[in-house]
Amino acid sequence: MSTQLLDLAKLPAPDLLETLDFETLVQTLKSHLIDQHAELAEALSLESEPLTQLINSFAYQNLLLRSRINHVAKANLLATAQQADLDHIAARYGVQRLVEESDQRLRVRTQKAYHSLNTAGTEESYTYHTLSADARVKDVHVASPSPCHIQLTILSNESENGIPSESLLNKLAVTFGLTSANQSQVSELLQTQKIRPIGDWVEILPAKTKNYSINAKVKLELGPGREAAKQQVLSSVKAYLQERHALGKAIKRSALFAVLHQAGVEEIELISPLENIEVQKNEVALCDNDIDGIEFEVQL
Repeated sequence: MSTQLLDLAKLPAPDLLETLDFETLVQTLKSHLIDQHAELAEALSLESEPLTQLINSFAYQNLLLRSRINHVAKANLLATAQQADLDHIAARYGVQRLVEESDQRLRVRTQKAYHSLNTAGTEESYTYHTLSADARVKDVHVASPSPCHIQLTILSNESENGIPSESLLNKLAVTFGLTSANQSQVSELLQTQKIRPIGDWVEILPAKTKNYSINAKVKLELGPGREAAKQQVLSSVKAYLQERHALGKAIKRSALFAVLHQAGVEEIELISPLENIEVQKNEVALCDNDIDGIEFEVQL
């Protein structure tokens, strides 16, 4: 996004979550029972004893209960709630999930919910209202080249290149009152006349792309795990490319070396890109060949 939000994934685990360990729980139960009845110590040292089996069974049921408590705690936190649980948290802020909207996207909109209380006069509020207009909006950059002139650069999730369709651009134009349409064609969450300040001139633009290719030779260590290492490299590169497919996110050679150099990799030759791919805030770095340019060989 064009503005910085608190990264919920980097928050420490809340203190109310309990670390679960079956063996520790069994030993705690045994110690407590032996403290009360020392004569049972010998019997409890034998796994075949019915009393030991009973304690194991009780510990397992206790572990399930504690796990359920952990799950309930996570379901009440914005950072970890999922699906319907997340819908209920979002509802506290007056935010409703859009059709086919992912949990992560809904979390971002919920974090920005307070900006929905205002018209789209600030960068944050323009971002919120744009994301809330349609789930096809993957990212948006808000700029103001001159007073009252607002530029919204749109990155879409409709295709791999991220260029928004005419349908999406038209939907946003209606949302911000730039063109007229039946209200039934606009998201039920939005009321067009309350979004754009009357003096703002809003311009909606597709994201600019900065194309590049990845070409690399990866030498794998000799051994039975080389196929697993190859798959780990490919999945790591794909995950990195997906994470960087956003407005204003550069592609760093150091990061490419990191995702290519997984366990089981002996050596890497990164042929391209020859330098970092720097992008402007209204641009997206677009890899032309995905993972097709990665070649593997076995180190002899």
